Amino acid sequence: MPILPLLQSASNWAPIVFIRDSKYGMPVAESFHLMGLTILLATVVVLDLRLAGLGRNDYEISWLARKLKPWTVGAIVLVMSSGLLIFLGTPGKYLDSRPFRLKMVLLCCAILFHFGVLRRFTAGDSVARPVVNVAVALLSLTLWFGVGWAGRAIAFIP
Repeated sequence: MPILPLLQSASNWAPIVFIRDSKYGMPVAESFHLMGLTILLATVVVLDLRLAGLGRNDYEISWLARKLKPWTVGAIVLVMSSGLLIFLGTPGKYLDSRPFRLKMVLLCCAILFHFGVLRRFTAGDSVARPVVNVAVALLSLTLWFGVGWAGRAIAFIP
């Protein structure tokens, strides 16, 4: 079964039509999306800078990771739910967009990297491997900022 007809029927669901067609629906959804992205990137930057040895060295990385995790997870939930509302407004437009497809690939990679690889480096104090820690932090930041940059490119590149 092709996915586009299914998504287009979902885009005709009354709450999605209200968000898409009302004067303030889409701007509110986009505002929540950007707010979630800001919170997410703040937690990622703080944690990655600490992992690289550049920030908040007065806190153990494992303690910092535990304190930031609820904010990170909450921000991901906010970004994903608001992003779904935005996407369902015009699914065909997004599915045809190369930057959107790149954003989705980078998002999956960033989430898997954050909760898979990065989690192992922040579970204990990884002071013994500073070069590896810097490389892991840079890759994490590249993935997350790539998600943001690809999302911004959706408006400008077909």
